[in-house]
Amino acid sequence: MRITTGMTDRASVDAGISMAGNSLVNYLNGNESNSLANSLGEKHHSTATALSKGKYEKMKEAAENLEKQADRMNETGSGSIYEKAKESGDFSEVQNEVKKLVNSFNSMLDKLRTDMTTMGRFYQQSLKEAAMENKDVLKGIGISLDKNGRMNIDYEKLKSADIDRVESVFGAAGTLSSKLNLIAGKVLESAESNLKSISNQYNASGNSVDPLLRSFDAKR
Repeated sequence: MRITTGMTDRASVDAGISMAGNSLVNYLNGNESNSLANSLGEKHHSTATALSKGKYEKMKEAAENLEKQADRMNETGSGSIYEKAKESGDFSEVQNEVKKLVNSFNSMLDKLRTDMTTMGRFYQQSLKEAAMENKDVLKGIGISLDKNGRMNIDYEKLKSADIDRVESVFGAAGTLSSKLNLIAGKVLESAESNLKSISNQYNASGNSVDPLLRSFDAKR
């Protein structure tokens, strides 16, 4: 049976494929061998590129936030949040910074779960291990780890935590903030490298992925 144009109209509309210039029927009947394949290939490439670009942009942002927050928690000297709290007796700023670090940690972990490359899995495991190594001291100030490695805060316990104990976990004398800062820096470098590679592919192909990115972002 020879396929007719009428038989393919609804299929092409439902699929969202523009058949201007070379019809689907011509392709299926063997009259056009390359144009549809190229069209679908370009569409798939642009979609994949859009998804990858969006993923690494969000990963870059998460890494920047974690790196910045780990730096904040790792401050030393009279201007550090710990010394200010000891002098004033007001520990609310330290508690707020701990909350920000936990949120940044969880966000980074979530973003890494979307990167199933070897490096993505490596950094995800590195984050989990850094937290697990400090599981007991974290628990002492009200921070627990769930089965996925994410941090959860017991706010009442955090409020009552001794400032020196908090500093021993996150401050210069501890190791957690330093490790998180290092890992975040490596993730940032990796995300930037991937974005550069995607940009080079985009420039080479000449296919704009911006409309696709806007479409995906609008749905999130």
